[in-house]
Amino acid sequence: MWGRTFQIFGPAQKLWLPFIMALFVEIALVGLVWLAPHPPFSTLLAPPVRYFYSDRVLHYPWHMWFIYYVTKHTHVVASVLAGAFLSGVACEMVRQTHQAKPLSLREALAGKKVRYITVALIWLILWSVGRGALEALLKVIPSGKLAVWHPICFAVLIQWLFVYAIPAAVFEGLSWWKAILRGIKESIRFPLSTLSAVIVFTAPLFLFAFLLPEGRVTQWVIGSTPEIAFLLTGIRLLMWMTVDALLTVSIAHLWCLHRPEGLSAPQATERVPSQWMGRSAKEGTVVA
Repeated sequence: MWGRTFQIFGPAQKLWLPFIMALFVEIALVGLVWLAPHPPFSTLLAPPVRYFYSDRVLHYPWHMWFIYYVTKHTHVVASVLAGAFLSGVACEMVRQTHQAKPLSLREALAGKKVRYITVALIWLILWSVGRGALEALLKVIPSGKLAVWHPICFAVLIQWLFVYAIPAAVFEGLSWWKAILRGIKESIRFPLSTLSAVIVFTAPLFLFAFLLPEGRVTQWVIGSTPEIAFLLTGIRLLMWMTVDALLTVSIAHLWCLHRPEGLSAPQATERVPSQWMGRSAKEGTVVA
């Protein structure tokens, strides 16, 4: 699994295409946030920002901080609009490699194996469940030195439990609720390999959150260098894309490796006319 996953940096570089497309959607949404206080875009974009947040985030330097902060929300919107679907497309491209077919984004899209509404609904439901459960946990865990590890372990557990949901919907053509249940069964059936992939490929997210907490970022942006928000936002978006790509590809490979007989390309067989078979038998020759 590891070798096949890291081929995304070499022979399987086309697997980056779905995630790069999703990244452009996120950049576009962040761009709309940047344009919100600037005429003539402010007429349309500023009112919703002012309503949900405040008028302060439309003014420098708080607007620079807001660009970094709001990426958490634009990421959710981008994932529902395009990210979940393109992750499903990447799963279909992984299946191409296991079927000894050339990698093709066009073929993955033309095959219509990825149903947009199903995968988007799966992503939104699982994000809502995970977010709600994590917020509930944060309210009940005791404070202390080890308190930081409780949400991390819980987030890994949630990711491990639901990580196969979109591959199940793509590979088996299941409805959203059947795909979620099928994914949970897959995680329970192969706990160690799945957990290892989740831990390895989500670790950078926790490290980033530990090194750059929002309080520190706010101090940098508001107190000293507001323009650093652009750099931090770019790093955050690139890291999310990379983690999503590696985790999605590794899990799709695991699914395929667990059932190679069901994903291998069918062997081509040549149908030989019966009269030729009879003639060959009489002559003692073998028909290829």
